[in-house]
Amino acid sequence: MFPLGGNFAGITETNNLVGREMPRFLPYVIVVGLFLAALMIIQIRDRSYLEEAARAAYPPPPVSRVIFPPSPEPSEPRGPLLFIAGDRVAFRSGPGLREPVIERFNKGRNVRQTEVEGDWVHARDVDTGREGWIAGKYLTPTNPLQTAASDE
Repeated sequence: MFPLGGNFAGITETNNLVGREMPRFLPYVIVVGLFLAALMIIQIRDRSYLEEAARAAYPPPPVSRVIFPPSPEPSEPRGPLLFIAGDRVAFRSGPGLREPVIERFNKGRNVRQTEVEGDWVHARDVDTGREGWIAGKYLTPTNPLQTAASDE
C-alpha cells in the first residue's frame, strides 16, 4: 500500500533486511541530506558568485589618463607671438574667406606666426597647438586686453 511499508497511522516501519524498526522520518532526512550535498557540489564547482561579490566590494581603480599638450618641434623656427584683436575671429584651414573655419578665437588669444601669404598669416594656436590661417588685420603684437585695462 505505501512505498516504504507500514500503515498510515503507524509511527515506525519495519525494515525486513535487518529486522529492526526504522524511524519514519529517516528517509526524509536522507533525501534532504542528498539534496544539500548536491547543492554544495554545485556551488563548489560554480564560483562565479564569489567573483561578482569581490568585484562589487573592490572595484578596479579608475584608469588615469594624462594628456600632454602638443609641443612644437624643435626643428621649426619660432615666429613672433601675436594676439587676436577682435571677437570671434575665424581660424581657417587655408588662406581665404572660402576656406572652412576650424575654430573661432576671441580677443587676447595667443598665436605664433609661422608664415605670411598676402593678407593672411599662418599661425599655431599656443593653447592647443593647432595650425591655421587668420586674416592679418585681426592680429596685433600687443595684447589688446592689457592695453584696454591700462587706458582706464
